[in-house]
Amino acid sequence: MQTYGDLLYDLCESVLWSPSGAPAAFRSVLKELKRQKRLNHYQSFERAWVLRVASQKLKQLSIAQSRKLTPSEQIMLDSTLNMNARFKQFDSYFHRLNTDEQLLLLLRDKYGIPYPEIAAALALPEGSLKMRRQQALRALEGWLWNE
Repeated sequence: MQTYGDLLYDLCESVLWSPSGAPAAFRSVLKELKRQKRLNHYQSFERAWVLRVASQKLKQLSIAQSRKLTPSEQIMLDSTLNMNARFKQFDSYFHRLNTDEQLLLLLRDKYGIPYPEIAAALALPEGSLKMRRQQALRALEGWLWNE
């Protein structure tokens, strides 16, 4: 908790796009970590294990809890022509990505976690992560620049 608490809380809030839902998700992740720690004594690569448990839990919670844009909100967002207005709505564009892509971009670009740890956390090959990251960034670029 002391080592990874801030990272996990911010990850919960960022993925679920809900400041009110983040505390419950954070507690849920902590419970899952505590439960799995009894089953798996993961001493080396601890952060990768913590991120793996958190990402699995957040994927489950994002299906049930995360805020999604309605079709009318998406149309309004896409019809915005002013570039500054688009950048102000970055969160809306970011949450169009699937949860795996969001987690990948957050872990790599926001928190600076190296690819080998992200690969262990998301259970994906490192080469695949690099390709998926580029695809997610291209999707964001297309939405933001209206291409």
